[in-house]
Amino acid sequence: MLKSICSLILIGILLPINAQTDNDPVYINYNFFPKRDMTKQDETAVYSQLEANLILPGLNLGEKTKVYTNLNYKISQYDFDQNTEGVFPEKLNDIRLGFIVMHKFSDQWQAILAPRINARSDFKEKFGKRDLFPSVHLLGIRTSPANENFSYGLGVSYNNEGIKNLVIPLAILQYKTEDIRVYTIIPSFVYAMMTPSEKLEYGLSINLESGLYHINRFSMDDSPNYLSTQNITIAPTLGYQFAKDLWFNFKAGYVLPGKYRLLDADFDSLPGMEKNQFKGGFSIMGGVSLRVKDNLN
Repeated sequence: MLKSICSLILIGILLPINAQTDNDPVYINYNFFPKRDMTKQDETAVYSQLEANLILPGLNLGEKTKVYTNLNYKISQYDFDQNTEGVFPEKLNDIRLGFIVMHKFSDQWQAILAPRINARSDFKEKFGKRDLFPSVHLLGIRTSPANENFSYGLGVSYNNEGIKNLVIPLAILQYKTEDIRVYTIIPSFVYAMMTPSEKLEYGLSINLESGLYHINRFSMDDSPNYLSTQNITIAPTLGYQFAKDLWFNFKAGYVLPGKYRLLDADFDSLPGMEKNQFKGGFSIMGGVSLRVKDNLN
């Protein structure tokens, strides 16, 4: 369950993007998206992202409650062909501090509360409240009394990912046997993996990542500007244990047309950016994770 929670915090609930497994508290991933054209702007860019994630050991608050601290950093780079006016931000930072509060009501029922704060910015201006984007997610999860390997639940999320002050419902499902693992938090990701051996897994993943960033202002009235981004990837996925507790994770597939919109101070799209997005194309991800055997279900 540890990685389930990690992924919950990672998504903002429109994101996250890289839930390798349900037991990876530490990972480093590199994502690469080759050159793609914009649909509403005469611009082309190569996109890459480096991400590092850490979940610290839990702190017990009584017999039924445990709190984990999540630290995450992503740096994204857009290499534009032109960017003649310099308004498209090229380097974006996303720094997250989150907490995962787990409370077990019984053998079948538990609740997860995940508050967090993200600092998302190109850091071209003085750091301030405009760089901070809070969110909180709440899930109620039930483990099937007929099958302890099957759990499901519902929840709600308040977040500031691709849309300001968004409130959406959540659904979670997790099923594990010796040969297969299915794991999803909707609308963030779906993983369906075959596990033919203890050292190998393969399958299919769908991931949704989005974010709001405070960027260097360029509006004529000198008001703040923001950027809204979104990527959805569909990819065959492979995991291989190359050393004790260390896994190599790889996936390569298709990224759907992804949102890239410059916003004004009210988080509305600027003229000409209302439906702007990068066209679909190829994507690839490689990373290394530390996998623990303890499962916190």
